[in-house]
Amino acid sequence: MKLIVSMLHNATEYFHLNFQQKHQYGSPCFGMSMEPSLKAHLEEEWFGLERLRQSFDAIRASPLYKRTPVLVDCADVLGLDAGVCLNLKMESMQTSGSYKLRGVIWQMERYRALFNSPGRLQGMVTMSAGNYGIALATYCKHYNIPCHVIVPDECPPKKCTRMVELRASVEVAHSSQAADTIDRLQAQNWTFMHPFDDLNLVCGYGTIMMELVDSVGQPDVVVVPAGPVAGGGLLCGMALAARLMELPTKVFGVDVVPESRRRDSLPGGEMKGLPEKYIGDNAFRIGFDCVDGMVTVNERDVLDASNCLLQMGVVLEPYAASTVAALLSGKLAVEAGQKVVSIVSSRDVDL
Repeated sequence: MKLIVSMLHNATEYFHLNFQQKHQYGSPCFGMSMEPSLKAHLEEEWFGLERLRQSFDAIRASPLYKRTPVLVDCADVLGLDAGVCLNLKMESMQTSGSYKLRGVIWQMERYRALFNSPGRLQGMVTMSAGNYGIALATYCKHYNIPCHVIVPDECPPKKCTRMVELRASVEVAHSSQAADTIDRLQAQNWTFMHPFDDLNLVCGYGTIMMELVDSVGQPDVVVVPAGPVAGGGLLCGMALAARLMELPTKVFGVDVVPESRRRDSLPGGEMKGLPEKYIGDNAFRIGFDCVDGMVTVNERDVLDASNCLLQMGVVLEPYAASTVAALLSGKLAVEAGQKVVSIVSSRDVDL
């Protein structure tokens, strides 16, 4: 069974190479609206504005969902240049601790009724290094659905503990072992839930853009964590939502790369919690046409941003500060007078 590995791209290599090509030859998605033939293609192959609205309605109707707050006018307190209106969209305050729950709610919408039907499903199985597994376990606990999460060796113990607290069974396994487990459970009528390369997840994450516009109006720039923390689904979902809504909003992704020459000088050594830099095939194909650009930050940038946010009383997983790091470090330049939204994706699991 070819599992997740067969559906991955190296996010840094693919995104940067293809965004260079995009800027060289022109992108059909830059500007207020996408080119009509591309919009029709997206409507047919992926999903359209109506499906995005349906997912938003379903997510808002869920008893698990929280409308996450927006911290407004944060530029001064974070030390960003005057004249920029910086808002923080606090997805870290979602019920499961991250934005992932939005996607899970919509991803599970078509499955929930099957648990009460003849030949019903027995449970859900997935692979996750943390936040997706916690979100799926949160959902399954609420609806009393069995949940099995396969985690890699490097999964932080506290995340494994949190999944167990949510009544999920947790198994540590390598890729080949994981494939065997999934095959065995599927033969017993369990359903495999892909942790990132599922269009329903991408659609669910895109609802953040709709909620943003409703909360603070139309942003000029939205800064989103990219492959290393989101599998590309969050970035591409929000970019696609912006295009389907015909917003002039620019959507940028932020990737975190190690700064090995300075790693030893960082407090506490190497920053933990940075997954491999991969992006799902579906998300990549959407993102290629709809994302406006990528920037990279290093571990020092992220830790500096985390400290600035900590002084505001905002405690996050380190990489969740990557979007703020892109702005504070100057890696992503914004202009005075622009309304900028930074997506704060997840909090520390202990909080």
